[in-house]
Amino acid sequence: MSAKKARKHDAPDFERTMAELEETVRRLEAGDLPLEDSLAAFEKGIALVRALHARLDSVQMRIDELTQAPDGSASLTPLATPASGVEPDQDAGEDGEDYDE
Repeated sequence: MSAKKARKHDAPDFERTMAELEETVRRLEAGDLPLEDSLAAFEKGIALVRALHARLDSVQMRIDELTQAPDGSASLTPLATPASGVEPDQDAGEDGEDYDE
């Protein structure tokens, strides 16, 4: 399987794993499972969280590679909001709310 085909399957696998985690959490929160089943569901949930976290770490590494400057330094640029052109933290207080001085 080529790398391109492998990448096409990553998103559905991630989404499928996330849906499975959400279902596991829903079952646990319902509180209807016997103790042993609850423990098994909890263990499954932990495994799913770890798998999702590993995938996100992998994606973050790929993003870092793609945004790396030619000299090897990180090339991070803050994103402007499309509607206002104002950077997210500009004109906001510590709590993220706008304020007038």
